[in-house]
Amino acid sequence: MNEKKNKKKDKSSQYEFYIKYERPEEYAKDPTEFYTSKRVNEYAQSKSLMRIQERISKRALEIAQIEPPARILDLGMGCGFASTHMFLNKFQVVGIDLNLLFLSYYEIQNLNPIQSDMRDIGFKPGSFDLIFSISAIQWVLAEKNETKRIKFLRKIANQCDLILNPKGKIIFQFYPKSDTSMHEIGKIFNSTGQFNGNFIIDNPDNPKKRKIFLYLEKK
Repeated sequence: MNEKKNKKKDKSSQYEFYIKYERPEEYAKDPTEFYTSKRVNEYAQSKSLMRIQERISKRALEIAQIEPPARILDLGMGCGFASTHMFLNKFQVVGIDLNLLFLSYYEIQNLNPIQSDMRDIGFKPGSFDLIFSISAIQWVLAEKNETKRIKFLRKIANQCDLILNPKGKIIFQFYPKSDTSMHEIGKIFNSTGQFNGNFIIDNPDNPKKRKIFLYLEKK
């Protein structure tokens, strides 16, 4: 399906959200539908994506202020760019992704890749010190049915609470389309009563360079 241009600005937003193209999560049913073998190959071979994810990983570790050998869960790990950076920095890493094509592209056994859905994480209580995700939660935020979307987000929030150690941390980096979309996930996690935190926004006045992180600490 061809990408459609959309240059509309959300006038009610605190920030300017210029959306140039229709995003994959808006027209594909899930990542497995969009990320065909051809697209996975393009993604996995992209030096630009590798550099971007490495920079985001470094920033996430800076925000979280955790030290190796902390245990990290990478939700929506793709082919392992971010997880590899963390593994090379002596962290213990487990990565999940819905799309098996990503998990089998490179030899990434050291990253403990698991084919799984972030809406059904399924680890034992207290398994991780940090839950980390790059550009994956927006697939859930793109669910058009509000009842389903809220249900999925609540399930993710509750599972994150379960599998994090006491004082564990969460960092979700994502690209919302509006303030409403951005704050929806924050409200869901806040409603659990189990987390403290806020949004950390790098380059807030530059829509092209802006990076939005939801940073939470378990109470």
